[in-house]
Amino acid sequence: MKRQLRVLLVEDSQDDMLLLLRELKNGGFEPIHELVETAAAMKCALVEKTWDMVISDYRMPQFDAPGALKVLHESGLDLPFIIVSGKIGEDLAVAAMKSGAHDYLMKGNLSRLVPAVDRELREAAERRKHRLAEEAIRQGKMQWEAAFDSVSDLIILTDFNGKIVRCNKRVTTYFHCQYASMIGKNIGELFYGGEEIASRVFQFPHKFHAEAEEDIVFPMLTGWYNVSSYPMHAEEEESQGVVFIIKDITKRKRVEEEKRIIDRELLTLYAIAFRLNSKQSLEKIMSDLLFQLHNMLRIDFSCIHLLEKGVLKLKASLGLDLELETSLKTLSTTFPWVSNMLKGKLVKTKTPTGHLPADVAQAALKVGVQAWCTIPLKIGPDVIGVTMVASQSNKGFTDREVFLLTSIANQLAVLIENYTLYDQMKEKAEELQRSKKALKENLLEVKRANIELDRLNVAKNNFIGMASHELKTPITSIMGGVQFLHKYSGLQMTPEQESILNSVYEGTVQLRKLVEDLLSISRIEAQGIIPQKKPFKLVTLCREVYETFTLPLSRRQISVEISGDELLVPVDESLSSLAMRNLIENAIKFTPDGGSITISGRLVEKWEVLNYAKIVRPFYPAFPKNLPAGNNSFYLLDFIDSGIGIPLEERVRIFEKFYGVGDIAYHSSGTFDFMSKGSGLGLSIVRGVMDAHRGMVWTTPGSDGTGSVFTLLFPMDKSSEMKVSR
Repeated sequence: MKRQLRVLLVEDSQDDMLLLLRELKNGGFEPIHELVETAAAMKCALVEKTWDMVISDYRMPQFDAPGALKVLHESGLDLPFIIVSGKIGEDLAVAAMKSGAHDYLMKGNLSRLVPAVDRELREAAERRKHRLAEEAIRQGKMQWEAAFDSVSDLIILTDFNGKIVRCNKRVTTYFHCQYASMIGKNIGELFYGGEEIASRVFQFPHKFHAEAEEDIVFPMLTGWYNVSSYPMHAEEEESQGVVFIIKDITKRKRVEEEKRIIDRELLTLYAIAFRLNSKQSLEKIMSDLLFQLHNMLRIDFSCIHLLEKGVLKLKASLGLDLELETSLKTLSTTFPWVSNMLKGKLVKTKTPTGHLPADVAQAALKVGVQAWCTIPLKIGPDVIGVTMVASQSNKGFTDREVFLLTSIANQLAVLIENYTLYDQMKEKAEELQRSKKALKENLLEVKRANIELDRLNVAKNNFIGMASHELKTPITSIMGGVQFLHKYSGLQMTPEQESILNSVYEGTVQLRKLVEDLLSISRIEAQGIIPQKKPFKLVTLCREVYETFTLPLSRRQISVEISGDELLVPVDESLSSLAMRNLIENAIKFTPDGGSITISGRLVEKWEVLNYAKIVRPFYPAFPKNLPAGNNSFYLLDFIDSGIGIPLEERVRIFEKFYGVGDIAYHSSGTFDFMSKGSGLGLSIVRGVMDAHRGMVWTTPGSDGTGSVFTLLFPMDKSSEMKVSR
């Protein structure tokens, strides 16, 4: 198979060109050629096409081989250049070879052409390989040097005597010097100056193939540094030495120191907490506390004052001399900082002058007090004493130290309060003992009192039973009679009689609702109530409750729409119907004629419920922690009316017992149906029903700013969630 050869022929003779092409073809090549006779044509051919070789005649009318060789060199291409000429002297041939020609042949002896082409193609391929290898080495060196200089650590190469032979750019930047000035310096002098080298890593154990690592503080630099060193054992002695990698670990050391401080503080706090829980006397505990504070914060003076009858009296101290302790026996509340302290504000300063009383400040200055801090001992908003600490350092107390002092002061205040309560309890116990003795002496009277209490309890139970059974019958009779007289008797009544009859009916409705609400709230608030949950479609249940209002609503121009997801929700039918009834009745009461009531239900995921956080949290401050664990879906039921709405400041309080908002007379267009304002228990009952279901209820204004939206949120159980997902 013939080999393709792209050859550029610099020749003015067509016959000579044909001879060359025939010889190449006979030698196994398939030449692709172009003939040029001038420098311009050769330049153009070298730019436009790719060539494997140039074969040139030595002398032509407009061009010659030296000129062609110059054009080839100027192009930057490395192509074999062979001269084929009829007549050429040995001197010219040698000069051409020196100028860069690779071979020369006589036209009368073309048998050497093919071997010369083969040889030059191989040598050209070798030169290309060599150039590529050199370029790869150059690129690798550049990449290595770029990586070496971009490392953030300091990297220094030295010989075994510590003389620097190379460093990365980070070193020159760090020491603000030129690269050339670094070479030849001793690494120990660079980091230690004229001082003695104390670190092992710079004492060169590396001659024995040893690596070394050490955390060091250098006299010539600030902060901490980690120095790692690795020996280089190359075959050439001049390439042997040590690689030093120096990392700035100041931040890490600062974090470690911070951790040590925190650990020490935690241990001290634990020791303080342990002592605060001990059964020692209060004076002993306060003394131990001050001792722990001295160890933790490295303070020099401390004391504790307690407020007794409006005066701060010294109860414990540490580090005070006699004069300072005497001057601090009592603190006058007339000084501004003491007044601020009694208001619960801490005081922190770097000098006692101008803050403490003159005699106290003078005694403090004598013992070298500079920075001092006072922390109030508080139980809620009430100040019961003060903890004072002082130091001979002028650095002052940091915010962290003040925070720790405040935490400890809070614990101490609780302990003091506990001791006070304990003393009071002891007094109460003694009083109880006296009372017990008196009660024993009056046992008969106590028995009589117990009998009376039992009688009253029975009477209370009888009253509740009577309210649920006896009162309902006459109330129902009265309501039926009044309704009959009003609607079906046909009696002609004067306006005054009509008004009296309406008042009787309204009072009876209020009485019935009061009895029902009292029984409902009693049942809900009973301890241990457990909803009897069964799966119900809440939208259907709403329709059933609404149907009980159909007759009285027929006399009102209020539209009611009920819709939503017909899903089975686990609820107590009786309790949930009670909540729905109260909300529907509430919406009817406070919606004028021409208004509307919309009830809608839908399934919501937990993430949707979490989006209500801003709305729900005023009603349930613990939200979302109060959501049942494990529930990922809920059923949300909205009761929307176009009534007068609820003032923003009243929204949370309306769920309290006996709390009412608004006057029905100003917004209801009914004649006497739904004109009763109610007992103030309806929404409290709704809240109790939802609490029993581990659900929630809240209210918001309508979407257009009018009316109200009451929302019930029922948790779905696992089985209901699985059915919904299927």
